[in-house]
Amino acid sequence: MFATSAPISFAEAVKSEKWRNAMNLEMESIEKNDTWELTDLPVGGKKIGLKWVYKSKLNENGQIDTRQGWWQKGMLKKHRVNYNEVFAHVVRSDTIQLMLALAT
Repeated sequence: MFATSAPISFAEAVKSEKWRNAMNLEMESIEKNDTWELTDLPVGGKKIGLKWVYKSKLNENGQIDTRQGWWQKGMLKKHRVNYNEVFAHVVRSDTIQLMLALAT
């Protein structure tokens, strides 16, 4: 792994103390802000996948300034497997206008 590249997986990130610190900072922030609480999954319920995402922020000299790690919900994509497949549940306003125009 290059010095400026971010890890791809948790297993890779946990080997580095600097990335562990970045993850600990994120967890402390989540706990401090009371963002979520861990609960039992209801019978028949489906869990939402979580994945650690990592990014290195560089300064003006191209050296690593900060390392950030955060959880991203609903991550089902796998690195180098299905990253090109994109589906977003978003409707553009011009699409709604077209549908209303056609309906009238």
